[in-house]
This record gives sequence, C-alpha cells and structure tokens, in this order.
Amino acid sequence: MRRPAPDRANSPRLNLTSAGLLAIALAVLVHALADVPARGWIAAPTLLELLAVIGVAAVLARHERRTTHPIVPRAVARSVPVTASMAILLVTTAGLFGALFRATFYLQDVLRLDPLASGLRVLPLTALMVLASPAAGAALRRYGARRTAIAGTVLVVVGIAGLSRIGPASTWMVMASAFAAIGAGFATVMVTATGTVVGDAPPGYAGAVGGLKQTAMNIGPTLGIAVAAGATGSAVSTMSSTLPVLAVLAALGLLPASRLPRCPARQGEDDTTAARPAQAATPQAAPARHINS
Repeated sequence: MRRPAPDRANSPRLNLTSAGLLAIALAVLVHALADVPARGWIAAPTLLELLAVIGVAAVLARHERRTTHPIVPRAVARSVPVTASMAILLVTTAGLFGALFRATFYLQDVLRLDPLASGLRVLPLTALMVLASPAAGAALRRYGARRTAIAGTVLVVVGIAGLSRIGPASTWMVMASAFAAIGAGFATVMVTATGTVVGDAPPGYAGAVGGLKQTAMNIGPTLGIAVAAGATGSAVSTMSSTLPVLAVLAALGLLPASRLPRCPARQGEDDTTAARPAQAATPQAAPARHINS
C-alpha cells in the first residue's frame, strides 16, 4: 500500500540558491547545445561551456546535499523509478527530435519534396503515437514497466536505425514503416514513464516530479537537435552518418529502463486484496446488532 502523504503544513520556501544554480546550469547547457551546429563539439567555446555546466552542477549537487530544503527533495532523488523514468524521457526525446530534424532537411533539401509531401511521409509517426497509446497502457498493466519500457525503447532505436538506411530510391512504405516504429515506440515510452512517475512518485511531491519530467522533455529535444546538426555539420545529402549516432543515444534508455519496477500492477492487486477483508467484515456486524436488540 502507498505510504500516507507527509504533512505539508510547514512546506519549505523555495531554495533560491539551488534554483539559481539550476537555472544557470540549464541556461549554459542549452546555449552550448544550440551553438553546436555553428561551432562544433570540439570548439573551445563549446568545451568551456560544457565544463562550466559540469562545474555548476557539481556545486549544485554539493549544496543540495548540505541544505535543509533541497530543490529536488531527497525522497524524489532517491526514487529509482522516478529518476529512471526521467532518464528514459531525456534520451528518447533526444533521439526522436534529432531524427525528425535530420529527416525534415533530407526530405525537402535532398528529395526535393514540398512541405505537404514531407508531412505525409512523417504522418505514420503521429498516427502510431495516437494508436499505440492505449496498447501501451494495456501492456504496462500486463507486463510491467520494465518490459514495456524496454520494448518501446527498442522500437525507437529500430525506427531511427531504419531511417538511416533510407535513400532516394527508397519506397514510401519503407519510410512509413520506420516512422511508424518511432511513433509506436515513443508512445510506449511516454505512457510507461508517465505511469511509473505517477504510481511510484513519493506522496506529496507531485509538483517536484512534474517539474523534473517537464525539464527532461525540454532538454531532450535540444540535445537531440544539437547531435543531429553537429554530427555532420551542414551536410544533408545522407542520413546514414547522423542517425546511427541518434540511435545509439536513444539506446542508452535501455539502461534506466532495466531499473524500472518489474510488475507495478501488483500494488493495485494487493490493495484490492487488502480491501476485501474490510468489506467482508460488514455483514458480521449485523448479528451483533440483532443480539443486542
């Protein structure tokens, strides 16, 4: 059963030092990633900014360990399902948006398709996102978060790898299959990660968990686009040199996926089982009142 929510009557105020350090780290990181296409990964300004991010993050981590009221509550930071879900969302959104970024330029600049024709090529991705969501929810309840997240991540990786094999002679069906695999996989990952965060987040910390989830989904696309644009510079004549890197990036989600709960549905079953004796005790009260009367 879930633990009772902690007393929030004396909720701490916002830790301005931690908030400031976190804002600085994220701002420098986004600036560094956004300028990768123009400067490259090994340019001195890029490396200096990335080192600055590491330094600020180290200071933030040290401050968070010492402060009484950390901006990321310790209960949230120690929750393996929550942190694993954030990591999966970070790398899968990076792979998805990086692949879309590269594919858009390829379709329009190499294949010379107009925006409408390019959008129709990508339509299976959106369609499978919608269609796969209910199936992902059913799989989550039946097979557990771990296997469902692993399956979704594998679909994203396979779809991105499939896009890397596309050339001018590729048929519409081949391209649609690759986009469909990415859409189905990302929907599965989203449903699993969201369900895990909602079900396993420490009671009373929904706001902190929701903020972390949104942050991961904002940083992920920036990282993916930086990788897609910076891997081969301005060359868009082929996707085979960039998308394998994005596939490897998305495949990193298999590591946190393996740390998710194996069968989270058992919690609901246990709660139902535990509630049955209480319901069965109700008829037993009737003979006691009858005897007294």
